[in-house]
Amino acid sequence: MKKLYYTLFFVGFTNVAAHAQFNVAYHQSNLPFVAASYDFGRFHPDFRVNVDAFTSDLSPELTLNYKFVNKEDYYVYAGIGGRTNALAGGVVPVGAVVFPFAKKRLGFHSELAVIGIGENGTVLRGSWGIKFRFGRSEEGPGL
Repeated sequence: MKKLYYTLFFVGFTNVAAHAQFNVAYHQSNLPFVAASYDFGRFHPDFRVNVDAFTSDLSPELTLNYKFVNKEDYYVYAGIGGRTNALAGGVVPVGAVVFPFAKKRLGFHSELAVIGIGENGTVLRGSWGIKFRFGRSEEGPGL
């Protein structure tokens, strides 16, 4: 029975890995951050951590974004998530990513996000930056 579980886990993991694409991004703004994400078709969950801060002030953020316009050279997304530490609370990002080069590995993005939704006040954060894709770049954003 244990072998069956391992086999199912391995097959399930390789299936997800075959359809997922790992990305890293840097967002420049007054509240800059780095992000790591996976593209699962139209969904891309993002794990974000602010930079230019003391380690005690790092504020991790997790968002689940949906690409509601998903073309070969660009996509437009919106999402929902949460944030801890500084400006803790809900996060609602809306943004666009453009891949102007033939291989679709390097992209440029712009995002507007409402952060800190909750009791402590809300901030409207605008950011721009770069995004790099690892893996099957020739297939574009839609996989």
